[in-house]
Formats: sequence, C-alpha cells, structure tokens
Amino acid sequence: MPDGRTYGYTWWRHELRVGDRVYSQYEASGNGGQLVMVVPELDLVVLFTAGNYNHVALWRKFRDELLPRYIMAAVSTSPRP
Repeated sequence: MPDGRTYGYTWWRHELRVGDRVYSQYEASGNGGQLVMVVPELDLVVLFTAGNYNHVALWRKFRDELLPRYIMAAVSTSPRP
C-alpha cells in the first residue's frame, strides 16, 4: 500500500496534511461515496452519503480534497476549549 495508508478490521487509515501538520485519519467507506471519517486529534467525525456508484475518482475527492482543505482546515484553526 502507498505510504501513509493501512487497512484492518474494515477501516482504512490515511495521513492527511493540513498546512504544516499531518493528521491520522480513519475511514470506513462504501461504493458510491458513503464515508465515515474520523480524525481523533481534532475530535472530528465526518460523514458523507452519496450515490456515485463506481466513480471512485469522484468520491475520493471527499477525503482527499474536501476533508483536509475545508473541514479540517476550519476545525484545526478554530479555538479549542
């Protein structure tokens, strides 16, 4: 598997970069873009539901682009209690 990715117990593990930080991300995914993504360091769980079956390139953008660029970037820069 590529660096930064592992798999076990039906969960994928990835490393996602936001700015100069790298976060561990765990993901359960289904064909079509159904994704449950967990970023423990940010206390973040993100769920996507979609019906883009057999269009992996499209729904992988949810994790590879939308999650780090918009969601994680917003959460990682917000004040934390």
